[in-house]
Amino acid sequence: MPHSSVPAVAEILRLRAPLSLPVLRAALKGKRVLLTEDELLSVLASGGFVEGPPGQWSLAPTASAAPAPARFNQATLASRAGVEGDVLLKVLDALVTDHPEVNWGALRDRLESGADVAVSDRTLGLIEEGVRRFEVARLRAEKQRAEERAREAERRRELQQLAESEVAMLRAELDDERRRAHDAAVERDRLRQEAEKLVALKEQETASWVATAAGGWMLDLGAPETFGEEKLRQALGQLESALVVLNVPVAGREIEAVVVHPGGIAVIEQYDIPSTAGVVSVPAAGTAEIDGRSLEVSDPRGEVLGAVRLLQKTASLDLAYLPVVAFQGPADAEGEDVLVCLTAEVDLAVDEMLHSQSSRVSADDAVALLAKLGVPEVPHPPSGF
Repeated sequence: MPHSSVPAVAEILRLRAPLSLPVLRAALKGKRVLLTEDELLSVLASGGFVEGPPGQWSLAPTASAAPAPARFNQATLASRAGVEGDVLLKVLDALVTDHPEVNWGALRDRLESGADVAVSDRTLGLIEEGVRRFEVARLRAEKQRAEERAREAERRRELQQLAESEVAMLRAELDDERRRAHDAAVERDRLRQEAEKLVALKEQETASWVATAAGGWMLDLGAPETFGEEKLRQALGQLESALVVLNVPVAGREIEAVVVHPGGIAVIEQYDIPSTAGVVSVPAAGTAEIDGRSLEVSDPRGEVLGAVRLLQKTASLDLAYLPVVAFQGPADAEGEDVLVCLTAEVDLAVDEMLHSQSSRVSADDAVALLAKLGVPEVPHPPSGF
């Protein structure tokens, strides 16, 4: 077969492809190329022709050159893969194990250096596959972390409930302890009050009149409890021709001092006040004050007037009663319908007031009043009654 037959066939096919074998043979005959059918098939098979529809042949197209690989830097490759730049590097690290046939380390180093790198379609496909795997792994890890957080939250909730339960139990125990302590304190106070009553009764039974240096008599039915009460005791001991009874129990309450004087009966209530200089005022209406500030005592005027009424009712004697309020403190004192004085000056105030009274208390009246109070009989009446 002439070597020129192949170019001739190729030229015909380029111009008139595809052609069937009969048409092809006729065309070649016009080119003075005489071939049998077998020879023509041999030419076609060796010349790079391909059979199309049955009985038709055409020259196989020349293979086009493969496109050059695309070039990427780290940012553009990450954008192509649909991830952030740091995620892309993690994907490349993972691909070292999954596809060791690719030099991923070199690719990673060049991308990190900022260079443009040629990346083939196959490598791009592997990167996209790695990204998908990375996303799946990330979602799984997030799910696992969410489950762990949920378990941790549940554990904390259980611990919180346990702690709250323990706190509630401890509070209940503490409340019980406090109630028991309160009950014990109440019981101790009751026992102390009972003991004090017994002591007071015993002291009252054994109390005796004591002659004062001023010529009077004093009967103390209870020990002084405050500094003011001690100062009251000392001041009343300066009264002349007077019978002084301290801490007098009358109809369920205690009057701090009852002074039986020829000029009348002084009923004294004494109060300690803060160490504040000023003027203590006890008006006929309103509250007691010191320089315009209310005193931290309940109602001194009302208490002394109540003591006077109680003594009048108990004694049932037609006697003149003088209500006296004494204050222990560095202050001046003034009152309206009651005598108000300082504790240290109570003897002078009471003596001056009672001496100015026109009514007199006889010795029989004094003895009768003391008998009503249930106190021991005075050894010798003082002079002046």
